[in-house]
Amino acid sequence: MDITTRNLFLLLRAGAFGQQDKVEPMSAWKWRKTHQLAVAHGVDAEAYEGLEVVSDQYFAQLVPDDLRTQWAESAGESRRRGADNATELPPRLAKRLEQIAEKNPEAKVDGQMLETMARLAYALLTDDYWLRQLLVLGEMVRETGRQVNREQLQKWVRQMGLTRMAQLEGTMLVRLMGVQADELPMLMPRRSDALVPQVDAIASAIPHGREQWAFQQGKHIFVHTDNASAMVWNARRSVRFFTYSPRESLSQLFSSFARSLTNIEE
Repeated sequence: MDITTRNLFLLLRAGAFGQQDKVEPMSAWKWRKTHQLAVAHGVDAEAYEGLEVVSDQYFAQLVPDDLRTQWAESAGESRRRGADNATELPPRLAKRLEQIAEKNPEAKVDGQMLETMARLAYALLTDDYWLRQLLVLGEMVRETGRQVNREQLQKWVRQMGLTRMAQLEGTMLVRLMGVQADELPMLMPRRSDALVPQVDAIASAIPHGREQWAFQQGKHIFVHTDNASAMVWNARRSVRFFTYSPRESLSQLFSSFARSLTNIEE
């Protein structure tokens, strides 16, 4: 994880949870990159709040004045929009959540936690604003985590086939957002450090963003891709999450493949 990504998570922890870890020294160019990452992932408002929280620290005072102004403006715009960039769930997962909610109308807090966990799981598989979804889950854990019926939630997670993904999400909250393990409503892996390398790898990939590809034919007999590296990148991402959610990772890969085929240009 590079320094811009580390400082981004530091700002998010400060803005969302009031933690004041030490800001690492960065050049003006790297601070601008951190702001760009925050904007790209829909967390610029929380990151700016974090910058305000740590403003007394020496290295936070090295942020250029024009960038602070630009950051404040983008944060204000994000608050006015009020959009949370919620990941749209595939029909199968959405249907399962709907069935659980219908059978358990009294368990609204548990149901909301389950839905947020499912959205983060699918956001990770698709690289679709997962950082925003992680922040939303962390805030929900802090606000309502202790009200959740853990046994019931874990039962529902198993029914949806998301047990391993839930463990990964819990490790991400502890590692990246500073949430305490005893606050988590989901079941953590037996070895608390077992998933740390995977979490660090996922966090380190943030600057790359999502890569898309499409198939084309043109004047050639055979169909070919316009971005082979993006296709390989998507395949590797699906493989990375296969052990956590085999069915959904394969489904996402095939869905991306199918969407790309629809873009064939004659």
